Amino acid sequence: MHCRRLGVVVALDAEAQALHAGALRHDVVVEVNAQLLLVVSGMGPERAMAAARTLLAAGVDGLVSWGTAGALQPARKPGDLLLPEVVFGASSQTWSVDLAWREILAQSLSLPAYAGGLLSVATPCGSVAAKSACLLDFPLAQGVDMESGAIAAVADAAGKPFVVIRSIVDPADQSLPDAATGSVDAYGGLQVLKLMRGLLRHPAVCVDLMRLGAQMQKALNTLRAVAPSLQAGRVA
Repeated sequence: MHCRRLGVVVALDAEAQALHAGALRHDVVVEVNAQLLLVVSGMGPERAMAAARTLLAAGVDGLVSWGTAGALQPARKPGDLLLPEVVFGASSQTWSVDLAWREILAQSLSLPAYAGGLLSVATPCGSVAAKSACLLDFPLAQGVDMESGAIAAVADAAGKPFVVIRSIVDPADQSLPDAATGSVDAYGGLQVLKLMRGLLRHPAVCVDLMRLGAQMQKALNTLRAVAPSLQAGRVA
């Protein structure tokens, strides 16, 4: 598999900053280097699909789903790296990543990467009950996100290769607090007033948010460790 230029779809600013140290803009193509373009799409499949199409229109030869995920398998911990072989859609769609490209990436890394599958859903899957239900339906899925299925669908329709690079934030036995999911915008930017109102109603959530913040840093550190391989164009 040979690609001259890669396009990376990233939902959150923090995830993008693990790959690109320069200035970021939303929903437009940003050049990381001569071989690598990215679009910060915001969260969700519709935004990811639009970003993937924007990158294809810019002339990329392959697509990358880059960012974080929640764990479905109990063994997966914050900071674990997922390089799935297959993406499952919640409506029974299945997409295979480019396995040769995935293998080149995996061999270039000094940290372990977990294979298997990744489930991609349309709405947040942040509670323990929701994660358990997803795992029952998709027992081969290591984790869950909201963008990879859309990116896979665009790549498949265009006949382009794709890979998924995701790092775990929240384990399967941890529910995300409402203050975390309801106090950020589509790009992960903190909405302070919403956060303060949530903390005034439920001050004990502060401990959960601090733990989640530490877990996010573990996930981002993993992405930073992977970034040089992607920046170097490890695709052929």
